[in-house]
Amino acid sequence: MRPNFFLLCICFYALLSSGTSSGDDRRWLVSLVDLVEFDYQDQCDQRATAAWEELLGSTKGLSMKLERDKAFGIFARKQKTDVESAFTAHALSADDDTLRRRVKLLLQPGDALLDTQQWIRLVTFADNALNRIRTSTDYDCGANTTCSLRELHNSLAREQDEQVLRQMKLSWESHLPELHDYLENILPLLRNASKENHYELVEEYWDALCEYEGALLAARELWQRVRPLYLKLHKYTALKLRGPSAVGEPLPIHLLHSLTGDDWSNLIEKLLPKHPDIYQKVHANLQLKDIGGLKAFKEANNVLSQLNLGELPPEIFLESAFNGTCPTTVVDWCQPNKVRFVTCKDVSIQNYMDAHEAAMKIRYKLITALHSNNTYILREAPRYSAIYEAVPGFVSLLSLNPHTLDRAGLYPLERFNYNTNHHRLVLQLIIALRDLPKLNYYIAADTWRLDVLMGKIPYAKIEDSWRDFRKNFSLIETSNVDIVGDPYILLNKPYIGKFLGLILKYQIYQSFAEELISDDSDLVKHVAENNQRLIDVMMQGFVATWPEMVSDLLAKRENGLEYTGITDYFRLLDEYLDNQLDPASDNMVEDYVDPPVEPEPQENDISEKSDTPIEPNNEQDKTHDDIHENIIETDDDTNSKYETSTVGVLEIKNPVGVGDQNEIENPKEASYNVYWWIGVAVALAVIVILVAIIARKRRSHKKQVERQRRQNTRA
Repeated sequence: MRPNFFLLCICFYALLSSGTSSGDDRRWLVSLVDLVEFDYQDQCDQRATAAWEELLGSTKGLSMKLERDKAFGIFARKQKTDVESAFTAHALSADDDTLRRRVKLLLQPGDALLDTQQWIRLVTFADNALNRIRTSTDYDCGANTTCSLRELHNSLAREQDEQVLRQMKLSWESHLPELHDYLENILPLLRNASKENHYELVEEYWDALCEYEGALLAARELWQRVRPLYLKLHKYTALKLRGPSAVGEPLPIHLLHSLTGDDWSNLIEKLLPKHPDIYQKVHANLQLKDIGGLKAFKEANNVLSQLNLGELPPEIFLESAFNGTCPTTVVDWCQPNKVRFVTCKDVSIQNYMDAHEAAMKIRYKLITALHSNNTYILREAPRYSAIYEAVPGFVSLLSLNPHTLDRAGLYPLERFNYNTNHHRLVLQLIIALRDLPKLNYYIAADTWRLDVLMGKIPYAKIEDSWRDFRKNFSLIETSNVDIVGDPYILLNKPYIGKFLGLILKYQIYQSFAEELISDDSDLVKHVAENNQRLIDVMMQGFVATWPEMVSDLLAKRENGLEYTGITDYFRLLDEYLDNQLDPASDNMVEDYVDPPVEPEPQENDISEKSDTPIEPNNEQDKTHDDIHENIIETDDDTNSKYETSTVGVLEIKNPVGVGDQNEIENPKEASYNVYWWIGVAVALAVIVILVAIIARKRRSHKKQVERQRRQNTRA
């Protein structure tokens, strides 16, 4: 298959025959590891091709994917045996860190070391279940209509009738695999995988896959610090959806307009505070410009260019598919620039943010692949890196930075400066609805699985335990079966890496924001000028464990994971939620200054972007400025409707309190008020002058009439 295969075999034979010195042992080990990694790359290519065909709905796609996935387990066990037989204690010197790292990753490839029949059982169960969920077209979308998964997501986001929402959720659950089958035959495989990788406990095994000692313990401690903010958001949501009596009580999952409860973004219009101008305009402009699918990814490509991280090659866009389902699925062939993705073309704020995150993940892979030391296993190691999750997540936050929104033509920076803190509050609410439920779901899913495996839940109650666990841990009422609609659950993957990555992305944001001279400075520009620490960690790939790189990534401000990044980021939201939930509070929002009304753009003013690679956009695009067309009245009532718009980003450094805006007057507000009073004064002066002129003319006219009357009398 490769022209140098037989040459390598001859080289290995010569080395094997040359003696048993430590130098020869090392050369033999290096040659074998190189060859094994070449074979892994072949496997990656074949599995990616099969996965791509299955994602596109090819008739033979599922069978191809099953065949390649089954073969991979057999392959991984064989390669592990070969490397193990060549590895000896004296084959590595004390400074052979990179080779030692490669050997360790090849000897412990994770679940692929399962017994062949057990591996086949795992991938067959997961591949069949995920294929059925993705390709079914008979979901209940209400109004006696059936639909695809993508249409189900869209209907779930828009539907307001509680009974219809419940039916949609039940129709999705009817396409899931059997919970009993999962609990009896799939989840227990984690115990076997742990032992094959030389770990006694599943928790230790997951810690090793995450490469963070005590990862789950650290996650639980971090969650306890973030949990109060989650509970406030939950109470506020319950207050808005069901009134004061529901505060503190579990919420039915279908009311969250979510299938698994890990993202509450679809609730935003019911939870917005008064004056959601930034949400309204951004949302309206996204819809008006149809920024979904390809256009959303091109906007993301613009942001990558503005960050000086490089753009995605045009061929990636040309070969990807935009008629699938969201969130985005990335397929990597483990070759330079050969990455594709499947996503949807639907327009929404969460899809806009997801496009930026997915684009950065692809760019991450491309940067890692260019590094000279990164052999296959150091690029594609079967590990769950928090940095790989955090850096793309950080870029998704920057996608809603005020300066980014301004450059994208979604919300003018001048308008943002009229009510800075209020706009930041709205943006924080949008982001919190996306991220806080994810944190809760990630740790809930891992903790529940460990409780089942460790026997903490009586056997007779296991099948009913997920519902009870979610109710107590998350304050969400759900079914027992929706847990098996999650790809990570079906494939026995831990969520701990994603949880820690979500925490870390706010620390990255904070590390850059604290370097700004002013809160109003351009954070994206600052990151672009100081992005080397981001590039360095991406270049290293899996050469080192990710915890070793955290200090450099955070500019040596912190050496590990801290909760303060996320709690500081949501400071304004935290204060707002306290105010809304306090019965003694009048729930008044700080003084809000209406920005000047801007002219409505003509239809031909909205420029359509071409399908060619995007150049950085230095000119502000036309925006949807007629807010009144989009506003649905907002008030303090629980059942009031809200308008549409988008998300923004908080600058962390020295935030001004919500109630302090009266004390710090915005220069634009001052100038606006001066002009208004000048206009009033001029108008009054004009009126007075006109009245005087009219009165004078009337007096002159009366005198002339009187004079003519006298003359007529004399005559």
